[in-house]
Amino acid sequence: MNKIPLVINGQPCEADPTHTILDVCRQQGVEILTMCHLKGILDVGACRLCLVEVEGINKLIPACTTRVAANMVIHTATEKLKRYQRITTELFFAERNHVCAVCVANGNCELQELGYKVELDRIRYPHLFPQCEVDTSHPWYVMDHNRCIMCTRCVRVCNEVEGAHNWDVMGRGHDVRIISDFNTPWGESTTCTSCGKCLHACPTGAIWPKAIVQGQLQKRPEMVEELVDRRKMKL
Repeated sequence: MNKIPLVINGQPCEADPTHTILDVCRQQGVEILTMCHLKGILDVGACRLCLVEVEGINKLIPACTTRVAANMVIHTATEKLKRYQRITTELFFAERNHVCAVCVANGNCELQELGYKVELDRIRYPHLFPQCEVDTSHPWYVMDHNRCIMCTRCVRVCNEVEGAHNWDVMGRGHDVRIISDFNTPWGESTTCTSCGKCLHACPTGAIWPKAIVQGQLQKRPEMVEELVDRRKMKL
């Protein structure tokens, strides 16, 4: 397939027209922040961290769900974008109850890493401190809604890769929650295969195995892409 010309942060390049802006930027070594994106599953543009500016378009557009077009002039690191990324990160922390010091994912958390990248030193918005349940009904795993950021990576990997359709989304606004089997306790699910893919897909400490304690959570989100590639090659 013929490649198309475009410009990213002042640097001309060529790209496959079937690829997204996020794909092309990463191929060119340009970092774009994301939380809901995970290789191997479909992008939904939920986190809004990957917004970019494209000349000629009067709004910010999500890089993960927008395909490149010929002669696009893309900006990924303007002061406006950095301001929006900082605001989005602050809202992630303010919306739920994230206490890094006692979290199993402390030191291995994508949200924590995001905070460092946007140089987060304080949160300017009032914390909501919602009443969030911790589901410990599963024999091996825990779902802690206090640490969930609603990226839906667990929902998509369960649906698209495992095919179990255990996880889904319920509610709106600050009441939105990830639910198991029409909002039944995870341990009572009739669809969950206990495969653990949702655990590895989760970017925070919202899903974790009962066998660990604070700061011990280890994840391999790249396993999702590996599984998908192996299936394509029928290995």
